[in-house]
Amino acid sequence: MRRVLMGAALLTGLAGASSARADCSTEVQLAVQAQGKQRFLRKETQLVSEEGPVNMTIEYQIPDRMRQIVSLVADPKPVETIVVGDKAWSNAGQGWKEVAEPETQQLIQFMIKSSSQIYQDVGKFECLGAETVDGKQLRAYRGLDEAPNVPGKDPPQTQKNEAVRMIYLDAETGLPARSIFARPAMLDKPIFKEVYTYPAELKIEPPANVKK
Repeated sequence: MRRVLMGAALLTGLAGASSARADCSTEVQLAVQAQGKQRFLRKETQLVSEEGPVNMTIEYQIPDRMRQIVSLVADPKPVETIVVGDKAWSNAGQGWKEVAEPETQQLIQFMIKSSSQIYQDVGKFECLGAETVDGKQLRAYRGLDEAPNVPGKDPPQTQKNEAVRMIYLDAETGLPARSIFARPAMLDKPIFKEVYTYPAELKIEPPANVKK
């Protein structure tokens, strides 16, 4: 499961590289920066790892609280993790336990980076125009950078059917609405899919009945 979490961390980053094609990267950059300024954020992720398909939900109470629920499709019993301040707890089905200091620091850094609280170069994107996705009007952008590595897979090779990164911004708010990583002819069947919502309120608290 730890490999799944690290793989998800790789895929949630937007790696950058140069390209000569039309560049609309500034719009994506500003949207990602605005996401990190939201008080509450929820990410619902589906990805394919070396351990099989994975579902993951991460909720952020920015700046220093996170709840993460990860489950393998082959073994749907979830692993839940909570971060509050400089403490973290995990529950893999045997009750809550405090996470060791080194792993806690890794979770804190993951929380800060994955919630876009620090500046990140999103790389190069081109505008594809407006699209209606699940009944919502979104603006679509296609990544012009190298595809990120997929857990358990060989590094992608340059080819016509190479997977691409797509990000969609809400046409009304300008905030990121979803992100996918898929082959151009199979955008409806992505290797990685992440949907973003911005709840009016979230409450993330330390777990009760923590085992010593």
